[in-house]
Amino acid sequence: MTIISSILGIFAGICLYVGLLHLLIASARLKSALHFWFGLTCLLCASYILALIAKYKVTDVEDYINARKLASSLGFLFTIACVWFVALYTKFKPVRLLLALNSLYIICILINEVSPTGILYSKISSLSSISLPWGEPITHPEGTLNPLFGFQFLGIISNVVFAFYACYRQYQRGEKQAALILGLSLAIFVATIQYDRLMDLGVFKSLYLSEYGFLSFVVIMSLRLTKELMQAVKLHEQLIESERLRKIAVELERNRLARDLHDSVSQTLFTVATIAEALPRVWKRNPETAQQGLEELAQLTQGALAEMRNLLVELRPNGLVEKPLGELLHQLTKGVQGRASLQVITTVEGESDRSLSNEVKLVFYRITQEALNNIIKYAKASLVSVSLHGDSQAIVLRISDNGCGFDSNKIPSGHLGIAIMKERAKSIGAIFYLSSYPGKGTEIVLSWSIAINKIGSGE
Repeated sequence: MTIISSILGIFAGICLYVGLLHLLIASARLKSALHFWFGLTCLLCASYILALIAKYKVTDVEDYINARKLASSLGFLFTIACVWFVALYTKFKPVRLLLALNSLYIICILINEVSPTGILYSKISSLSSISLPWGEPITHPEGTLNPLFGFQFLGIISNVVFAFYACYRQYQRGEKQAALILGLSLAIFVATIQYDRLMDLGVFKSLYLSEYGFLSFVVIMSLRLTKELMQAVKLHEQLIESERLRKIAVELERNRLARDLHDSVSQTLFTVATIAEALPRVWKRNPETAQQGLEELAQLTQGALAEMRNLLVELRPNGLVEKPLGELLHQLTKGVQGRASLQVITTVEGESDRSLSNEVKLVFYRITQEALNNIIKYAKASLVSVSLHGDSQAIVLRISDNGCGFDSNKIPSGHLGIAIMKERAKSIGAIFYLSSYPGKGTEIVLSWSIAINKIGSGE
């Protein structure tokens, strides 16, 4: 086997492998249309190169004509598939124009098959050969050009203009690297095709280069598509992981709501049921004690209703951000007051909501919620004060209790509530301050202002 045939055989094998690989990718429904057309393009390229090997090896005029006609038809089919691939890759798909371009090559295929000597020559009188530098001969025809060859020339020009315009559109859309790589591979391919056309026109005689242009296009675009596919797979995996984390977050939130429901509403309702069951008997023996029980029953019921409103608001996606912050704080303190029999004084002054984003409002709500939960669990307080003061420029939240307090410099490592509150405050650029001493209660101050956030953002 000659050197040229061996090299072309390797080229054909590469194109065949790449084509089957991308058809397999298409069957897995990963950008199936794009990879199908590219895989088909590669298989046609492999077939074209095999036809060229046959053309190089023949010595008889009739065999040469048949091999050349086969190679030309496969080249036209390759171009049709390549145009559709370019349209899909660049996302520039004018269907009518594409069908018109395809029709030019279909006409070329028909002319090539009907003509006795193919589309390029009207007559081939004989074959000549030239010797390559290493002594290997290759065959060249001697004949008369076919006037219908102009259809092939028109088809080449039209498809080249479309392909590079599609690259330009892709570049303008912002996909610059993809457009430049496609444009480079097409430029190499078109240059080798035009080189071969000059040889067919008799300008010079040498080795045909189109098969090298075919291979460069296949290799360059296969590497590019493989890289894009790996990025798409990685993105898909990230989306799957994101969805998994979202489901975990939803499950954690459900568990939190269920825990809150059990810790607050369920226990409160159990207490209400117990008091209501005992009241008739107490009333008969001591009406004054029963009257106090009725007052406590009313307080517990109001607290349970407030807790239920809080939970229902949190269950709705926009429930927290739709309500004014002052109203949300009143609902929280009512729930706490009913649940823990605490005296809670709530003060809301100013029109703070007008200057608050949803994120800031949510942080103020969550910190208040966490602080009140900590007071119920650890403070042993009887009086809690929650005040919110704000205007168009700043807002200050102050939460204090008369509980047992603690040494703020020696917070146990297992108590994450304070660390979480600090992280929430930092996320919106707010200032978080905590003051507590054993036996003197605890005070939390959270302040946020537009001026501080503008300085922090560099405005």
